[in-house]
Parts: sequence; C-alpha cells; structure tokens
Amino acid sequence: MMQDFYFEKTRNNVDDDWPESFTLDDLAKALNVERVSYRIYYSRDNLTLRLFVFRAYCTPAEMETMTSMGFVFAQDGDTENIPDKPVEEEIKE
Repeated sequence: MMQDFYFEKTRNNVDDDWPESFTLDDLAKALNVERVSYRIYYSRDNLTLRLFVFRAYCTPAEMETMTSMGFVFAQDGDTENIPDKPVEEEIKE
C-alpha cells in the first residue's frame, strides 16, 4: 500500500540546530532499505520543518516501524499547513 508519512521538528530560534531524533541512515536501517527518499518542507518562520517519507510498497510492519519512530500518516495539505510560531504583539501606549 502506498503511504506518505511525516515527522515534525520545531526549534525556538532560527540560529538553533534542528533537534536530532534519528538520522536518515537510522530510518533506512529500521526499514531494511539502502536509502530513504524524502522531502523537507519548512514553515515561513523557519522554526518548524516536516520531513516527508513516501513508501510506495508499505507493509503493516513498516507502518508500525514508522509510527513507533514518531512519524504520522500524511494527509492532503500537510505540506502547506505547517504551523508558524505565534507572533507576540507588543502593545505600545
């Protein structure tokens, strides 16, 4: 079954590194493949990223592996609706 998954990372400041939870090599080993095809989309404020992985022939075991690593099933529009960090407005009197 074809399935898209994504994993979301958020950082507090654009100068910070992205939090590391696993590498793409770790993911490839977990799925028992040589390499994993992926796409990355960023929020406009560059504080949130979504790592998308497409599995053309996804087995139930692969689905379980992906979700146990923190991936969620991607839906239509998940590349466009990445949340930006709320802007705090300063009220000047």
